[in-house]
Amino acid sequence: MTVIRNDRFLLGVGLMTMLLALVVVLQIGGGRETPVAKQGTLELADFSWTSHTIIPLDGEWEFYPEQLLSPQQIHLTRIKPIIMQVPGNWDEDVINQGYPMSGKGYGTYRLIVRNVPQGEQLAIAKRYVRFADAMYLDGQLMSRSGLPGTSAGSYKPRNEPYTIYFHTEQAELEIVLQVANFDFRSGGIYNSIELGYASQIEKRTMIQSGLELFIMGIVVIFGLLFFYLYLRLHRDRIQLLYALFFLGFAVIVVTNGERLLLQLAPGIPFEFAFKMKYAAVYGVSVVVSMITWKLAPGLGQTIRRWLQLPSVLLALYVVLILISPFRVYSSIQEGMYSVNLLSYAVAFAVILHHYVMKKYESKSRAQLQLLITCIWLMLVNYVLGILVTWYPVSQILLNCTTLVILSVFAVLLIYQYVRAYDAMQQLTQQLQLSDKVKDEFLLLTSHELNSPLHSIIHLSRSLLGTSLRRTNETEIRSKLQLIRNTSYRMSNLVNDLIDMSRFRDGNMKIAVGTVDLVSCLSLVTEVLGFLATGKGIVMVRRLEPEARYVMADESRLLQVLYNLVYHMIGQHSHRELVFECERHHERVRIMLRFEARTEQITRLGTERPDLESMHNSSAGLSVAAELVSMMGGQLSVNDAAESIQIELPSAEVAGMENVIETAVSQEKLGEDLSGLPSGNASAAILIATTDLVDMEHLNTLLSTEGFQVSFADSDMEVQSLLASGKLPDLVIVDAMLPAVTGYEVCKQIRLEFSQVDLPVLFINMRSTPADIEACIKAGGNDFITRPLDAGEILVRVHTLLGMKRLVKEAANNEMAFLRSQIKPHFLYNALGTIMSLCFTDGPRAGELLGSFSRYLRILFHLDNSEELIPLSKEMELIQAYVEIEQERFGSRLQVELDVDRSLYSCKVMPLLIEPLVENAIRHGVSKKIDGGTVRLYIQKYENRVQVVVEDDGVGMSPEQAASILDRSHTEQGIGLQNVQRRLKHLNGQAPVIQSEQGHGTKITFEFPYQ
Repeated sequence: MTVIRNDRFLLGVGLMTMLLALVVVLQIGGGRETPVAKQGTLELADFSWTSHTIIPLDGEWEFYPEQLLSPQQIHLTRIKPIIMQVPGNWDEDVINQGYPMSGKGYGTYRLIVRNVPQGEQLAIAKRYVRFADAMYLDGQLMSRSGLPGTSAGSYKPRNEPYTIYFHTEQAELEIVLQVANFDFRSGGIYNSIELGYASQIEKRTMIQSGLELFIMGIVVIFGLLFFYLYLRLHRDRIQLLYALFFLGFAVIVVTNGERLLLQLAPGIPFEFAFKMKYAAVYGVSVVVSMITWKLAPGLGQTIRRWLQLPSVLLALYVVLILISPFRVYSSIQEGMYSVNLLSYAVAFAVILHHYVMKKYESKSRAQLQLLITCIWLMLVNYVLGILVTWYPVSQILLNCTTLVILSVFAVLLIYQYVRAYDAMQQLTQQLQLSDKVKDEFLLLTSHELNSPLHSIIHLSRSLLGTSLRRTNETEIRSKLQLIRNTSYRMSNLVNDLIDMSRFRDGNMKIAVGTVDLVSCLSLVTEVLGFLATGKGIVMVRRLEPEARYVMADESRLLQVLYNLVYHMIGQHSHRELVFECERHHERVRIMLRFEARTEQITRLGTERPDLESMHNSSAGLSVAAELVSMMGGQLSVNDAAESIQIELPSAEVAGMENVIETAVSQEKLGEDLSGLPSGNASAAILIATTDLVDMEHLNTLLSTEGFQVSFADSDMEVQSLLASGKLPDLVIVDAMLPAVTGYEVCKQIRLEFSQVDLPVLFINMRSTPADIEACIKAGGNDFITRPLDAGEILVRVHTLLGMKRLVKEAANNEMAFLRSQIKPHFLYNALGTIMSLCFTDGPRAGELLGSFSRYLRILFHLDNSEELIPLSKEMELIQAYVEIEQERFGSRLQVELDVDRSLYSCKVMPLLIEPLVENAIRHGVSKKIDGGTVRLYIQKYENRVQVVVEDDGVGMSPEQAASILDRSHTEQGIGLQNVQRRLKHLNGQAPVIQSEQGHGTKITFEFPYQ
């Protein structure tokens, strides 16, 4: 019940069953009230006739048992009739009111219908009377089915439905029906005889017949289609069963309901027609069971046999139908109805059990749901077929259910063939993909081999150009070591390719012997140490003394360890990769697992494995597993725990106690490898990639050229390194960086750094116009393509760094020129002040000359090429200038300096603040009659320094404040404009001017704290 409550499909089937049962109950007992015949008379005086009226002539009819009387004979006879309930069978005591009437016999029914509409075209429809009948209306023979007779030899069975049409001249009708049955165990009027307007009855008959013909046409087409598929294609037994099901269903449709077979073929024998009907009714049930067991195998043999028992009984009954006459096989027909119903129920239960237990086999869940729906509808249709013959249930409801069955079957078949077509499409795509994978494998292999080869070529070329002096021995040895490690990695890659072919051919050979794990792990960590260093991985060895020696093939074990370590390095970064070896009974366990580094800094973002490295190393893992298995061991990968375990047989070696001190070790190898010689460290280069092959190649190439190389494997790590303040001179970005592409990383860099400040070199797979356009749009300076060529890389790196150096020198020269423009301006102002005092106050002029000489000494000691100076030097210059101006203006000039003295050591551009103080004095306070005050504030806010120069002088209008920084207004002077341009070079921001006429001016700007 819990499964049903949680499954919407099963709930839907249950609700539909209850809804259908409710409709049937309403049709049986909740229909419109109609008059009932009493004592052989049906009174319609109080009945309201409408255009849609159809009245069942049910109730008490007069019945003359064992007599076939015409209306005239009934009028003349003095035999008193008995009262018979219609519909009903002769052999039921309740129906025949106790008259000892046998099921096989004959008799005459009579009913008087009063107060029928006069002058109207009416009709009477007869559906099911066993098994021969003749109908008289007002003394005239209107129609008959078969030939009623007084003995089995004189009567001819037919049981064909018909409708009689007549025009009423009077308000009373006399209906006489002669009935005979010598074949079935019970006879009589089995269904209601109906009276109504001719148009309405004809319309209903046409709809019913049309639906049956439509259904028959569809199922015949389906049957022939599946029969064709069975004969011409793969002769699958299920196709033949489907064909038999649909053809049998077509026979059921044409021999039931309106029994179109008897109407379309009037000459067909009764025995043949009913053999077809019942063989189809029970044979279809057998076919449905066979389809069910074919599509839903399983269950125990004993249970299966018991559940197949109803189908076996039905199959035997079909054989009986085919070989015996109707009166023989019909004697047990009512009992076989129950067996047939049980067969459908068993098929439904079996499919439902497979669905609930999720035993889908080769079918999908949706396919099994469609099959359940089909069998459920067959079961419902069969029950409705029984109810239609017993109760006044609409035949149209039965046909609509049949249409739904066909629709669901059609959906099921379409679904199956769509899946088959999809499977063919997928197979085609797989074949195409296999061909593409083959090409990609060749390309990838060439790339894997080409990059190390370029590294070896470059290192060899570098060695050939190195003078053989003893002072260069360390550098030469390190380069030779890199050549050896790179060649070893190439050798392992080639061995993997060869081994895959050997595994396929079955000729792999293993030479097992005693292997020392200490030497194996040392070699592996030495070869892959620089890759681990590039990804921030520290490799740690922890070996138990008794787990040092194993039984294995040494070269194959090295190949396995190399592949596993290479795989794990490609998955993570900034971890500790721990090698643990321990003895467990007669086996040694080698565990490779990751641990978080205790000294690891907090990293931004989420670590993502390199999908390309995973793809490249999958073949290595496969080869490693096969090799370990052939050496008598076992390899297991635990992705959740980020670990790999190898179990190998232990080797008993004498004298192990002598090597305990060397076996128990815990060596951090990744950090030591970072101390390899890096040349003169001419420039810092940041490489953002997760491709281990590229990482190895670039590290080898650039390190030997003297560059400082660092690595990042995600966009978050690139941003973190750039934000740390130690900017690299060049960034090399892989365009296929996982998660966030290299293009996005470059766009983020360009938000803060121009192409001159921080050049970006892309690594791309192709060099098509679209790739070049994407590189340029993202803000890249240049690009290189895989496979990486050492010569091309060095040319492009040196070109970008050279361009950056030239642009920087040009910017510095421009800054020096701007500063040189300011010095004459200062000199002119200072000399003007001294000259004015020489004519009025000689001693004061002498004091001013002393201050002026100190000012010139400071000014002339500034180097034009010097980019930044301490703030203390700028403040000394400001104080010297202020002293001169205060001597000149006296009490009219007040200067307030509010400077954080802890900032005196920070770096600032020369002559950045002093011109603003000068402008505040000359153009602000000096032009005011009463003078004023100039205030200078320098404070630190987070990682920036804020400078505010404020005066309470004459101020400026908004138009003057807006135009003062415009270079076209040369009358404003060049001091503030120079400050503006230099600030633009420093932080990309212009100073902020706030001024109000008559109240003063305030200038604010910020620069980074350095």
